[in-house]
Amino acid sequence: MWRAPLRPSSRLAGPAAPPEHKRTAGLVLLSTLVLAACAGASHGGNPGGPGEAAGARFAEGGGPDAAPDAAQGDLELRPAAGRSGTIRWETADRPSMAGAYLAGRVAMDEGDVLLAADNFEIALEADPDNEELRRQMFLLRLAGGALERAVADAGTLIEHGIQSDEARMLLAFAATREGAKDEAAAHLAAVGSDGVTGVAKPLLDGWMMFDRGRTDAALAAFTGGEDAGGLELVRAYHRASMLALLDRDAEARDLLRGAIDPQQRIPTRLLMALVALEARTGRYDEAAALLAAQRAMAPDDVVLGRLSEEIDARTTPAIPITDATTGMADAMLSLARALTDQRAAGQGLLFARLASYLAPQDGDVWLLIGQQMLVEGNAPAAVAALDRIEPGSIYGWDAGLLQATALADQERTDEAAALLRRLANQRPERADALVALGDLLRREERYAEAADAYSDALARITKPGPGHWRLLYARGIAYERTDRWPEAEADFLAALEIDPDQPFVLNYLGYSWVDRGEHLDRGKEMLRRAIELRPDDGFIVDSLGWAHYRLGEYDDAVAQLERAVELTPDDPVINDHLGDAYWRVGREREARFQWERALTFEPTEADVAQIEQKLRSGLPPADIAGDADRG
Repeated sequence: MWRAPLRPSSRLAGPAAPPEHKRTAGLVLLSTLVLAACAGASHGGNPGGPGEAAGARFAEGGGPDAAPDAAQGDLELRPAAGRSGTIRWETADRPSMAGAYLAGRVAMDEGDVLLAADNFEIALEADPDNEELRRQMFLLRLAGGALERAVADAGTLIEHGIQSDEARMLLAFAATREGAKDEAAAHLAAVGSDGVTGVAKPLLDGWMMFDRGRTDAALAAFTGGEDAGGLELVRAYHRASMLALLDRDAEARDLLRGAIDPQQRIPTRLLMALVALEARTGRYDEAAALLAAQRAMAPDDVVLGRLSEEIDARTTPAIPITDATTGMADAMLSLARALTDQRAAGQGLLFARLASYLAPQDGDVWLLIGQQMLVEGNAPAAVAALDRIEPGSIYGWDAGLLQATALADQERTDEAAALLRRLANQRPERADALVALGDLLRREERYAEAADAYSDALARITKPGPGHWRLLYARGIAYERTDRWPEAEADFLAALEIDPDQPFVLNYLGYSWVDRGEHLDRGKEMLRRAIELRPDDGFIVDSLGWAHYRLGEYDDAVAQLERAVELTPDDPVINDHLGDAYWRVGREREARFQWERALTFEPTEADVAQIEQKLRSGLPPADIAGDADRG
């Protein structure tokens, strides 16, 4: 939650806040990735509950069974030969399994899955029969994109009789790339039919049959039926793609037309195939009408814009699936996106990596991997993935925006800003790069520049839509921070004209009015309405409490601020506010407790100085104007 120092009205909650890719999210994802994929399903590779994982005892017990205590032997940390930074724990006579394992866990906690895998490999030297650790090593390398090493690890798993659906699929894909079709089919046949891999298996089976020339059987595999399991649209897309590869374009087009509802959002890759088939069958007007309807529902979708440009120029877009290999990759990508959307991001990342092994030229795959790396807080890995996307491709624009985010996450602000300005100059009809620039500059507290970027973005928007309250809200904050209150107030009011019940705008404007001694009744009513809309938002509740405080309504302030602390107990500003309110109602011991507690939550340097002064001397006699000055 972004918040500038000293001023609770400035808390920027909600959708307009700058994106933060927390490392803690990556830790959860990585642990889920290893443990869920190791869970006890029949083939060892389907996701299960983290607590059911066979390797969970390592996480709970601090190391593999029978591992020596850290105090045993003279352990030292030194870089191992080969990978820079790899930690190898050694005793005088042999590598310590416990030390290498713990080093791997540290690497996982820091988001470096490949370093973790390397250290687990060292641990395996001491315990080569440890199946759970060997499986973890494979999954981490697959997730980290070390695919050739993952192929070797997958082979070792099978040799040791360790079942893993992901390993079998990767070996099937490796055989497919080498043209070993029988071997590929044998590996795929060993994949289980349960869980997520059970959803993928029929799609992969169909494309493998197609690859082996069994086209009728392959087409039949994608014919909907009672066992379609909700995958009718996916099957129709893959069947149509097969028909297109057989030069049966009209049949493929009719199949997709019958499968979709043009009044609903159509999956992007299916839409790309249908638009291409419309063009290939001479139906450019139908393609244009379909795209116009889709763009009305997603006006900022750059892929739809590029497709429209191609259709307007009477050129034929490419169908995403160009052969059996890309068909299999497409199936894995579709499932990866579905898993990510369902918050099964660990398994989704594995499927995305499998897709990248089959179709390394597909920018859509790398876009998903880059997005997931940003969510994990691994900006360098995100950049590495996004660099695989051609800037001029249909996915190049989105990749550029994500690259700017990755640069910002690495505190390379000037580089990120320069990239966003280049993007904005490349596409003068689009506002999103300028919006991202404004968000970046505002996060760096460069408010005047942020306001200029937002203004440039607004100048490019000819018809404001329901979502544009965010842009007005963000510019209003930038104006308020540069003491341009009339412009800020106008933007907040304009945002509320678009969305009258937007709680974050109500909170900011309502508090600002109370803070300034303007429109007091209306401001407090806005704050109450914001709380009605978000009753469990501690920051908004704090705003109302602090408004009561500034107006000298100390009993009401205590009631609201106690509730705010209950909702958000670890925020330094809210705890500091409650301390002030306690002091004003004569509860001085409790006030000092709250101030001391606020210091434990890493307040800003300016706040630390003020809190320490209050701990020494308390607050001066109540003076509403003075209290306002201290806020």
